Amino acid sequence: MDESATSINFTADETRDNLIFVLSVYIPLDLVIIAGNALVLFLIRQTKSYDKPQYVLLGSLAFVDLLTGIIAVPMFMWGCILRRSFYLQEFDKCELQFLPAKICVSVSWFHLILITVDRYVSIMKPLHYHKHISLHRIYFSIILSWIIAFLFGIMQLFWEMEHIDEGIFFCYKMNESAIEVQRYISLVMVPTGTILVSIMYFKMFIVVKKLEKNIVIIPIRTRNIVRNRYKAAKTSALIVGAFGIAYLPHALRPVVYSFGYQRSEVYWYDLIAEVLFIMSSAVNPFIYVCRLKQFSSALRHLLQINSHKQQQRLVDKDVHPTAQLQITYSSPRKKCDFSSSEMI
Repeated sequence: MDESATSINFTADETRDNLIFVLSVYIPLDLVIIAGNALVLFLIRQTKSYDKPQYVLLGSLAFVDLLTGIIAVPMFMWGCILRRSFYLQEFDKCELQFLPAKICVSVSWFHLILITVDRYVSIMKPLHYHKHISLHRIYFSIILSWIIAFLFGIMQLFWEMEHIDEGIFFCYKMNESAIEVQRYISLVMVPTGTILVSIMYFKMFIVVKKLEKNIVIIPIRTRNIVRNRYKAAKTSALIVGAFGIAYLPHALRPVVYSFGYQRSEVYWYDLIAEVLFIMSSAVNPFIYVCRLKQFSSALRHLLQINSHKQQQRLVDKDVHPTAQLQITYSSPRKKCDFSSSEMI
Protein backbone atom coordinates (compact mmCIF):
# COMPACT_ATOMS: atom_id res chain seq x y z
CA MET A 1 0.00 0.00 0.00
CA ASP A 2 2.87 2.35 0.75
CA GLU A 3 4.33 1.71 -2.68
CA SER A 4 1.01 2.58 -4.28
CA ALA A 5 0.79 5.74 -2.26
CA THR A 6 4.25 6.76 -3.38
CA SER A 7 3.58 5.97 -7.04
CA ILE A 8 0.40 7.97 -7.25
CA ASN A 9 1.74 10.80 -5.08
CA PHE A 10 -1.24 10.94 -2.71
CA THR A 11 -1.27 10.66 1.07
CA ALA A 12 -3.73 8.76 3.22
CA ASP A 13 -5.27 12.04 4.42
CA GLU A 14 -5.87 13.21 0.84
CA THR A 15 -7.51 9.92 -0.07
CA ARG A 16 -9.74 10.10 3.00
CA ASP A 17 -10.59 13.76 2.30
CA ASN A 18 -11.42 12.85 -1.29
CA LEU A 19 -13.83 10.14 -0.17
CA ILE A 20 -15.53 12.48 2.33
CA PHE A 21 -15.74 15.26 -0.27
CA VAL A 22 -17.22 13.02 -2.95
CA LEU A 23 -19.85 11.51 -0.65
CA SER A 24 -20.82 14.77 1.09
CA VAL A 25 -21.00 16.92 -2.08
CA TYR A 26 -22.00 14.65 -4.95
CA ILE A 27 -24.84 12.84 -3.19
CA PRO A 28 -26.79 16.05 -2.24
CA LEU A 29 -25.97 17.52 -5.66
CA ASP A 30 -27.28 14.40 -7.37
CA LEU A 31 -30.52 14.53 -5.37
CA VAL A 32 -31.03 18.17 -6.38
CA ILE A 33 -30.41 17.31 -10.05
CA ILE A 34 -32.88 14.42 -10.03
CA ALA A 35 -35.62 16.18 -8.03
CA GLY A 36 -35.30 19.53 -9.84
CA ASN A 37 -35.37 18.18 -13.39
CA ALA A 38 -38.12 15.65 -12.60
CA LEU A 39 -40.17 18.59 -11.31
CA VAL A 40 -39.47 20.56 -14.50
CA LEU A 41 -40.69 17.68 -16.67
CA PHE A 42 -43.81 17.38 -14.51
CA LEU A 43 -44.52 21.14 -14.79
CA ILE A 44 -44.11 21.04 -18.57
CA ARG A 45 -46.63 18.22 -18.65
CA GLN A 46 -49.00 20.15 -16.37
CA THR A 47 -48.80 23.38 -18.38
CA LYS A 48 -49.36 21.43 -21.63
CA SER A 49 -46.51 23.32 -23.26
CA TYR A 50 -44.93 20.23 -24.79
CA ASP A 51 -46.27 21.14 -28.26
CA LYS A 52 -44.21 24.35 -28.47
CA PRO A 53 -40.65 24.19 -29.84
CA GLN A 54 -39.15 26.27 -27.04
CA TYR A 55 -40.57 24.04 -24.31
CA VAL A 56 -39.82 20.86 -26.23
CA LEU A 57 -36.15 21.88 -26.18
CA LEU A 58 -36.26 22.86 -22.51
CA GLY A 59 -38.02 19.59 -21.65
CA SER A 60 -35.46 17.61 -23.63
CA LEU A 61 -32.63 19.44 -21.83
CA ALA A 62 -34.29 18.68 -18.49
CA PHE A 63 -34.49 15.01 -19.52
CA VAL A 64 -30.75 15.04 -20.33
CA ASP A 65 -30.04 16.62 -16.93
CA LEU A 66 -32.24 13.99 -15.29
CA LEU A 67 -30.23 11.21 -16.95
CA THR A 68 -27.11 13.00 -15.77
CA GLY A 69 -28.33 12.66 -12.19
CA ILE A 70 -29.51 9.07 -12.55
CA ILE A 71 -26.60 7.59 -14.53
CA ALA A 72 -23.70 9.99 -15.10
CA VAL A 73 -23.21 11.38 -11.58
CA PRO A 74 -23.09 7.97 -9.80
CA MET A 75 -20.59 6.73 -12.41
CA PHE A 76 -18.66 9.99 -12.03
CA MET A 77 -18.49 9.47 -8.26
CA TRP A 78 -17.19 5.96 -8.80
CA GLY A 79 -14.48 7.26 -11.12
CA CYS A 80 -13.48 10.06 -8.73
CA ILE A 81 -13.05 7.57 -5.88
CA LEU A 82 -11.01 5.19 -8.06
CA ARG A 83 -8.68 7.91 -9.29
CA ARG A 84 -7.48 8.57 -5.74
CA SER A 85 -7.50 4.99 -4.52
CA PHE A 86 -4.49 3.30 -2.97
CA TYR A 87 -5.58 -0.02 -4.44
CA LEU A 88 -4.82 0.84 -8.05
CA GLN A 89 -1.32 1.55 -9.32
CA GLU A 90 -2.51 3.32 -12.49
CA PHE A 91 -5.50 5.06 -10.97
CA ASP A 92 -5.24 8.00 -13.38
CA LYS A 93 -6.03 5.78 -16.38
CA CYS A 94 -9.51 4.69 -15.19
CA GLU A 95 -11.53 6.64 -17.75
CA LEU A 96 -14.41 4.29 -18.51
CA GLN A 97 -16.50 5.57 -15.59
CA PHE A 98 -16.49 9.11 -17.03
CA LEU A 99 -18.02 8.20 -20.41
CA PRO A 100 -21.68 8.74 -19.34
CA ALA A 101 -20.81 12.22 -18.05
CA LYS A 102 -19.03 13.08 -21.30
CA ILE A 103 -22.04 11.95 -23.34
CA CYS A 104 -24.57 13.83 -21.19
CA VAL A 105 -22.51 17.04 -21.15
CA SER A 106 -22.06 16.83 -24.93
CA VAL A 107 -25.81 16.38 -25.44
CA SER A 108 -26.47 19.34 -23.13
CA TRP A 109 -24.06 21.49 -25.15
CA PHE A 110 -25.84 20.64 -28.41
CA HIS A 111 -29.19 21.40 -26.75
CA LEU A 112 -27.94 24.84 -25.72
CA ILE A 113 -26.97 25.54 -29.33
CA LEU A 114 -30.43 24.44 -30.49
CA ILE A 115 -32.12 26.64 -27.87
CA THR A 116 -30.00 29.58 -28.97
CA VAL A 117 -30.90 29.02 -32.64
CA ASP A 118 -34.59 28.82 -31.71
CA ARG A 119 -34.43 32.16 -29.86
CA TYR A 120 -32.35 33.70 -32.66
CA VAL A 121 -34.94 32.85 -35.32
CA SER A 122 -37.82 34.04 -33.10
CA ILE A 123 -36.23 37.49 -32.72
CA MET A 124 -34.40 37.99 -36.00
CA LYS A 125 -37.09 36.47 -38.26
CA PRO A 126 -40.32 36.53 -36.26
CA LEU A 127 -42.60 36.45 -39.31
CA HIS A 128 -40.91 33.30 -40.64
CA TYR A 129 -40.44 31.58 -37.29
CA HIS A 130 -43.01 28.82 -37.83
CA LYS A 131 -41.69 28.31 -41.35
CA HIS A 132 -38.13 27.63 -40.16
CA ILE A 133 -38.83 26.09 -36.73
CA SER A 134 -41.20 23.12 -36.57
CA LEU A 135 -41.67 20.27 -34.15
CA HIS A 136 -40.43 17.76 -36.71
CA ARG A 137 -37.19 19.67 -37.15
CA ILE A 138 -36.82 20.04 -33.39
CA TYR A 139 -37.25 16.30 -32.82
CA PHE A 140 -34.84 15.51 -35.64
CA SER A 141 -32.25 17.92 -34.20
CA ILE A 142 -32.60 16.38 -30.72
CA ILE A 143 -32.10 12.85 -32.08
CA LEU A 144 -29.12 14.01 -34.14
CA SER A 145 -27.55 15.66 -31.09
CA TRP A 146 -27.85 12.39 -29.16
CA ILE A 147 -26.25 10.42 -32.00
CA ILE A 148 -23.30 12.82 -32.38
CA ALA A 149 -22.73 13.08 -28.63
CA PHE A 150 -22.93 9.31 -28.19
CA LEU A 151 -20.41 8.69 -30.97
CA PHE A 152 -18.13 11.35 -29.50
CA GLY A 153 -18.39 9.85 -26.02
CA ILE A 154 -17.68 6.26 -27.02
CA MET A 155 -14.93 7.23 -29.48
CA GLN A 156 -12.32 6.00 -27.02
CA LEU A 157 -13.82 2.50 -27.21
CA PHE A 158 -12.99 2.21 -30.92
CA TRP A 159 -9.35 1.60 -30.02
CA GLU A 160 -8.01 -1.30 -28.01
CA MET A 161 -8.14 -0.86 -24.21
CA GLU A 162 -5.97 -2.37 -21.50
CA HIS A 163 -7.73 -3.94 -18.52
CA ILE A 164 -5.74 -2.68 -15.53
CA ASP A 165 -7.58 -4.31 -12.64
CA GLU A 166 -9.14 -7.77 -12.51
CA GLY A 167 -11.11 -7.12 -9.33
CA ILE A 168 -14.21 -5.10 -8.60
CA PHE A 169 -12.87 -1.75 -9.83
CA PHE A 170 -13.61 -2.34 -13.53
CA CYS A 171 -10.69 -0.12 -14.50
CA TYR A 172 -9.58 0.20 -18.12
CA LYS A 173 -6.66 2.15 -19.57
CA MET A 174 -7.73 4.06 -22.65
CA ASN A 175 -5.66 4.18 -25.80
CA GLU A 176 -3.63 7.39 -26.00
CA SER A 177 -4.45 7.84 -29.70
CA ALA A 178 -8.17 7.71 -28.92
CA ILE A 179 -7.80 10.33 -26.19
CA GLU A 180 -5.84 12.61 -28.51
CA VAL A 181 -8.46 12.35 -31.27
CA GLN A 182 -11.24 13.14 -28.82
CA ARG A 183 -9.26 16.08 -27.44
CA TYR A 184 -8.69 17.56 -30.91
CA ILE A 185 -12.38 17.24 -31.76
CA SER A 186 -13.24 19.05 -28.51
CA LEU A 187 -10.77 21.81 -29.34
CA VAL A 188 -12.62 22.37 -32.62
CA MET A 189 -16.24 21.87 -31.53
CA VAL A 190 -16.31 23.79 -28.24
CA PRO A 191 -14.69 27.07 -29.42
CA THR A 192 -16.67 26.99 -32.68
CA GLY A 193 -19.97 26.48 -30.86
CA THR A 194 -19.07 29.15 -28.29
CA ILE A 195 -18.27 31.71 -30.99
CA LEU A 196 -21.50 30.98 -32.90
CA VAL A 197 -23.63 31.21 -29.77
CA SER A 198 -21.94 34.46 -28.71
CA ILE A 199 -22.50 36.02 -32.15
CA MET A 200 -26.19 35.03 -32.16
CA TYR A 201 -26.84 36.50 -28.71
CA PHE A 202 -24.93 39.66 -29.60
CA LYS A 203 -27.09 40.17 -32.70
CA MET A 204 -30.29 39.38 -30.77
CA PHE A 205 -29.63 41.94 -28.06
CA ILE A 206 -28.72 44.63 -30.62
CA VAL A 207 -32.01 44.09 -32.45
CA VAL A 208 -34.00 44.13 -29.21
CA LYS A 209 -32.33 47.36 -28.08
CA LYS A 210 -33.31 48.99 -31.38
CA LEU A 211 -36.89 47.83 -30.93
CA GLU A 212 -36.98 49.19 -27.39
CA LYS A 213 -36.11 52.67 -28.67
CA ASN A 214 -39.16 52.54 -30.96
CA ILE A 215 -41.39 50.74 -28.46
CA VAL A 216 -43.80 53.71 -28.23
CA ILE A 217 -44.84 53.55 -31.88
CA ILE A 218 -45.15 49.76 -31.89
CA PRO A 219 -48.68 48.33 -31.38
CA ILE A 220 -49.36 46.97 -27.88
CA ARG A 221 -49.76 43.36 -29.04
CA THR A 222 -46.48 43.46 -30.97
CA ARG A 223 -44.85 45.20 -28.01
CA ASN A 224 -45.80 42.36 -25.67
CA ILE A 225 -44.53 39.75 -28.14
CA VAL A 226 -41.19 41.55 -28.40
CA ARG A 227 -40.84 41.73 -24.61
CA ASN A 228 -41.72 38.08 -24.14
CA ARG A 229 -39.23 36.96 -26.77
CA TYR A 230 -36.56 39.21 -25.30
CA LYS A 231 -37.18 37.69 -21.86
CA ALA A 232 -37.00 34.19 -23.34
CA ALA A 233 -33.70 35.11 -25.03
CA LYS A 234 -32.28 36.37 -21.72
CA THR A 235 -33.41 33.13 -20.05
CA SER A 236 -31.65 30.99 -22.63
CA ALA A 237 -28.58 33.24 -22.30
CA LEU A 238 -28.56 32.59 -18.55
CA ILE A 239 -28.72 28.83 -19.18
CA VAL A 240 -25.85 29.01 -21.66
CA GLY A 241 -23.87 31.26 -19.32
CA ALA A 242 -24.36 28.90 -16.37
CA PHE A 243 -23.12 26.01 -18.50
CA GLY A 244 -20.08 28.01 -19.63
CA ILE A 245 -19.15 29.04 -16.08
CA ALA A 246 -19.54 25.45 -14.87
CA TYR A 247 -17.45 24.02 -17.72
CA LEU A 248 -14.68 26.64 -17.73
CA PRO A 249 -12.61 25.38 -14.71
CA HIS A 250 -12.68 21.85 -16.14
CA ALA A 251 -11.58 23.12 -19.57
CA LEU A 252 -8.70 25.07 -18.01
CA ARG A 253 -7.20 22.00 -16.34
CA PRO A 254 -4.77 21.28 -19.23
CA VAL A 255 -3.61 24.90 -19.01
CA VAL A 256 -3.00 24.53 -15.28
CA TYR A 257 -1.03 21.30 -15.76
CA SER A 258 1.01 22.89 -18.57
CA PHE A 259 2.72 25.07 -15.94
CA GLY A 260 4.27 21.94 -14.46
CA TYR A 261 1.90 21.40 -11.56
CA GLN A 262 1.34 17.85 -10.37
CA ARG A 263 -2.19 16.61 -9.75
CA SER A 264 -1.58 16.48 -6.00
CA GLU A 265 -0.47 20.15 -6.01
CA VAL A 266 -3.77 21.35 -7.48
CA TYR A 267 -5.78 18.83 -5.49
CA TRP A 268 -8.71 21.04 -4.43
CA TYR A 269 -8.89 22.83 -7.78
CA ASP A 270 -9.29 19.42 -9.39
CA LEU A 271 -12.12 18.45 -7.04
CA ILE A 272 -14.01 21.74 -7.46
CA ALA A 273 -13.59 21.68 -11.25
CA GLU A 274 -15.12 18.20 -11.40
CA VAL A 275 -18.08 19.30 -9.24
CA LEU A 276 -18.71 22.38 -11.39
CA PHE A 277 -18.53 20.16 -14.48
CA ILE A 278 -22.01 18.81 -13.66
CA MET A 279 -23.28 21.76 -11.61
CA SER A 280 -25.28 23.29 -14.48
CA SER A 281 -27.65 20.30 -14.41
CA ALA A 282 -28.64 21.35 -10.88
CA VAL A 283 -28.84 25.09 -11.66
CA ASN A 284 -31.07 24.86 -14.75
CA PRO A 285 -34.34 23.98 -12.92
CA PHE A 286 -33.98 27.08 -10.71
CA ILE A 287 -33.49 29.25 -13.82
CA TYR A 288 -36.63 27.78 -15.41
CA VAL A 289 -38.81 28.42 -12.36
CA CYS A 290 -37.45 31.92 -11.69
CA ARG A 291 -37.50 33.16 -15.27
CA LEU A 292 -40.42 31.40 -16.98
CA LYS A 293 -43.87 32.53 -15.90
CA GLN A 294 -45.54 29.29 -16.97
CA PHE A 295 -43.31 27.23 -14.71
CA SER A 296 -43.59 29.52 -11.70
CA SER A 297 -47.39 29.69 -12.04
CA ALA A 298 -47.68 25.91 -12.36
CA LEU A 299 -45.44 25.43 -9.33
CA ARG A 300 -47.51 27.85 -7.22
CA HIS A 301 -50.67 26.10 -8.34
CA LEU A 302 -49.19 22.73 -7.40
CA LEU A 303 -48.15 23.99 -3.97
CA GLN A 304 -51.60 25.51 -3.40
CA ILE A 305 -53.26 22.20 -4.26
CA ASN A 306 -51.01 20.30 -1.84
CA SER A 307 -51.60 22.89 0.88
CA HIS A 308 -55.35 22.69 0.36
CA LYS A 309 -55.25 18.90 0.61
CA GLN A 310 -53.30 19.06 3.85
CA GLN A 311 -55.76 21.57 5.31
CA GLN A 312 -58.64 19.35 4.25
CA ARG A 313 -57.08 16.37 6.04
CA LEU A 314 -56.70 18.45 9.20
CA VAL A 315 -60.33 19.57 8.95
CA ASP A 316 -61.47 15.99 8.50
CA LYS A 317 -59.58 14.97 11.64
CA ASP A 318 -61.18 17.81 13.64
CA VAL A 319 -64.80 16.80 12.89
CA HIS A 320 -66.91 16.95 16.09
CA PRO A 321 -67.19 13.51 17.80
CA THR A 322 -71.00 13.68 17.98
CA ALA A 323 -71.14 14.37 14.26
CA GLN A 324 -68.91 11.34 13.67
CA LEU A 325 -71.28 9.19 15.75
CA GLN A 326 -74.25 10.45 13.76
CA ILE A 327 -72.48 9.58 10.55
CA THR A 328 -71.49 6.15 11.82
CA TYR A 329 -74.91 5.12 13.16
CA SER A 330 -77.14 6.76 10.56
CA SER A 331 -79.43 4.65 8.48
CA PRO A 332 -77.69 2.99 5.53
CA ARG A 333 -80.48 4.19 3.27
CA LYS A 334 -79.64 7.84 3.95
CA LYS A 335 -76.67 9.44 2.25
CA CYS A 336 -74.23 11.11 4.65
CA ASP A 337 -73.61 14.80 4.06
CA PHE A 338 -70.06 15.58 5.24
CA SER A 339 -70.34 19.19 4.24
CA SER A 340 -72.99 19.86 6.89
CA SER A 341 -70.95 18.28 9.71
CA GLU A 342 -70.59 20.54 12.70
CA MET A 343 -67.01 21.80 13.12
CA ILE A 344 -65.27 22.81 16.32
